[in-house]
Amino acid sequence: MTTKEIKEGIKLLCETSKTIQNCYENKQILVDEINRAKRSDIEKCWQYYQSRSGVIVDVRKELIKHIIDGGDVTVDFLEKLVEKHKEGKENQFKTYKNFYTIFYPVITFYGHQNLREFIEKFIAQIILDLGISEQVKSISFDFQGARQLGSDRYWLAIYNKAQENQSTGLQFFIDFHNGSMTYGIYRHSDKTYVKEKILATAVDFDYDVMLSYFKSDVNTILEDIPDYGDLKTIDLENHNLYKMSHGSFKQRSKSHIVDSLINNNWITLHEDTGKDQAKSFKENLKNGDFVYITLGSNKLIGIARVISDVWDYVPNEMIGSDGWIYKEVEFVKNPVKPNTKDLQDKGTIYPSGNTTFTQIKPDILEEANKKLFMPYFNVEFISGQTSKSYPAFKPSMVNAPLNQILYGPPGTGKTYNTILKAVEIITGQIPNSYKDAVDIFNKNLNNQIEFITFHQSYSYEDFIQGLRPDIENGKELSFEKKDGIFKRIADRALANLKASKDPLSQKKPFEFVFNQLIEPLNNMEVNELNIKMKKSSFFITEVGEKSIAFRKNIGDSEHTLSIATLKKMYDKGENDLILGGLQPYYNPILELLLEKGKKNLTKVELKNYVIVIDEINRANISRVFGELITLIEEDKRSEGEIPLSVTLPSGDSFIVPSNLYIIGTMNTADKSIALLDIALRRRFEFVPYYPNHLTEGVKDGFLLEKINAEIQKRKGYDFTIGHAYFMGENYSLEKTINNKVIPLLLEYFMNDEREIISILKACDIELEGWPMKMKTL
Repeated sequence: MTTKEIKEGIKLLCETSKTIQNCYENKQILVDEINRAKRSDIEKCWQYYQSRSGVIVDVRKELIKHIIDGGDVTVDFLEKLVEKHKEGKENQFKTYKNFYTIFYPVITFYGHQNLREFIEKFIAQIILDLGISEQVKSISFDFQGARQLGSDRYWLAIYNKAQENQSTGLQFFIDFHNGSMTYGIYRHSDKTYVKEKILATAVDFDYDVMLSYFKSDVNTILEDIPDYGDLKTIDLENHNLYKMSHGSFKQRSKSHIVDSLINNNWITLHEDTGKDQAKSFKENLKNGDFVYITLGSNKLIGIARVISDVWDYVPNEMIGSDGWIYKEVEFVKNPVKPNTKDLQDKGTIYPSGNTTFTQIKPDILEEANKKLFMPYFNVEFISGQTSKSYPAFKPSMVNAPLNQILYGPPGTGKTYNTILKAVEIITGQIPNSYKDAVDIFNKNLNNQIEFITFHQSYSYEDFIQGLRPDIENGKELSFEKKDGIFKRIADRALANLKASKDPLSQKKPFEFVFNQLIEPLNNMEVNELNIKMKKSSFFITEVGEKSIAFRKNIGDSEHTLSIATLKKMYDKGENDLILGGLQPYYNPILELLLEKGKKNLTKVELKNYVIVIDEINRANISRVFGELITLIEEDKRSEGEIPLSVTLPSGDSFIVPSNLYIIGTMNTADKSIALLDIALRRRFEFVPYYPNHLTEGVKDGFLLEKINAEIQKRKGYDFTIGHAYFMGENYSLEKTINNKVIPLLLEYFMNDEREIISILKACDIELEGWPMKMKTL
């Protein structure tokens, strides 16, 4: 390709991406693009769809036939068309977030063929110019989207051919969106960029600059080869292991379907699959379960962990027919030997067994390891054992105060150390390295760990609980309860503590069992959900965001029940919250939820929870903590000598659990804020963090010591310079003095230049100019 051809192709892609973005946002622009489509392209669309059927397919067919018959396409026509097909089939439309995602084929199927041809040549040219033709694979997705649901971007990726797909390793990527392009080097597994991505427009795009950007990191792609290493052990703990066959797509002509499933992290089977396999897939395959995926009898795809209990329908465009259902997974292991032609076993759990979906039960796990998982995946599954990295523990194993504050001047490692302390508290062990600690910390965020930074406008409503306007209720002004970050983690900790002490009190989350209850209605398996009462029944007809609509056994009038009230009843486990006429309708639903919530429960281990409050002294502590100041004391907590609970303004009862730890940090040099409330001071243990010029990794440590000695004479220890400013791979004394030390001193000494010059001169550092900077020879 010539530079001119590349430039023209990039320009066309950028312009098209802007048009598609406008189609997303504006129905009239979408209509204009549909009317602009070539007649020949629309006729090809009709040939493609003519023999096909499906809920969304039928909408598209009617539009295409309308155009071919000479009808006008308007916004009103599209809206009526969708309304007509949507009636009674609302669930099938949920996946399609706007009109473009429904009607894009008229524009993109054949109208964008020139874009696809350009991208194919463009990728080939990049790979050729980088000199990596034999070592890489590529993939691209156009404005039809990876899931055939329409997309507002066109992107491509180039990655090492040793990787299973672009999601498992590093990738060179290029992305066209909303009139511009972005390129960079990306690792999907941890969603990080190897170096800063570049944004360009069609005008300023330079192919040689992009090529140079990629060329400098070619080796990172070439060296990105999966390391199978030693035998990997996967502990099933309390989860199950299944075989999942995608044998329906083993023909070469259907390989694109398998690629799409892998790229989307989906496993699928048809809802008509016999021997209750589809039912088992829907109901028995749970979040946390493992599956090994095979393509018929002779090819392994990988091992994956299920990450959602929810199933949904695969878009018709991906497979070419309706009725295929999927669950989302994350791939955890690629096969080391993908071809299973030398595996002769014909049992149902093996690739050649005549099953689509089946459980590998514990009694045959040893056999499956020996014959399948060890030789073909370099994996061994073990069942029902606790994690080898961090064994089960009790809070008593953790020698840490319930409430502590790390205090000192800036740059002394306070926030750095909160991560180490939090990980030690939740695991019961000292991390092997800081990197390990960060990994564990991040994996447990929003579960066993919460992190928050206080600021001057932070309030009790943000921290504990408050009322917020209900912006989704358009009829009238109303308010809804919103729990703050502290109450959310306290509720999780308390639920774990109670369940570990009393298994009978344990139950699954309300949202989980409620979704299980209404699943047949949401999936249109039934038109109404029959709820049996003592002597009759009533029928749930619809479930909204906040209420359940139902009709009585006699009469046509509809009534509603509050989902929030039902949740309160479920959480409390009692039916005394509602009195009067609606109680007979709440009670049977509550009984069903409690039955589901307590079914198939497993033993719960007691865990520790941690909330880290950075810059704790920057907020109005009395206002933020409120009655919590008393509740956080050890003897006032749930397992203390005198447990104390309070009633929040919403009416909720609240107590601070004994397995919740609070770690705060306090910058002693921040003179813009008042001292901590005495009431809070006496309820925390204070751990000092002051500069230490002998800390490993500190550069120019003795100079740091001299600077701090001068500061201490004039201002005291709380205003010293932290050793973190004198550390790091890119450390430079000049940059540190100019960009860190001088600005801090200006703050400490209220812009008194003579004082700052005096301090640094005593340390043999001369300053010059304004803004002041270190004089260099």
